[in-house]
Amino acid sequence: MSKHLTSKENIALDLIFHYVGESRINRTSEEYAAIAAKLPPLKVLHGYINDVLASCAEADYTPFEISYFKAGDDHIWYEPFPKSLSMETVRNAEVKSGMRALRPKPSRRAKR
Repeated sequence: MSKHLTSKENIALDLIFHYVGESRINRTSEEYAAIAAKLPPLKVLHGYINDVLASCAEADYTPFEISYFKAGDDHIWYEPFPKSLSMETVRNAEVKSGMRALRPKPSRRAKR
């Protein structure tokens, strides 16, 4: 797995920050940690992201297309703006951005 966010992972991360009403740029480490602490479980984020993308598709709103063009390619091609993202894409966005590592660890109850 590359350490760089893909276009789809960037979309997921933008929507993750939107979910908690925060901007993802120009923050201190403490601010990022506080934002990570506010994040709901992955399943909730995944559902929210796909709801937003589905409503964009329903409204025929496509802010951009994704190009995977690299030097040496014969031609430029574009992929449509996604209508949904996989759970793995959302998880990878959290992992690569460092937000997953900043989440507080769930407390484990001692077995009786």
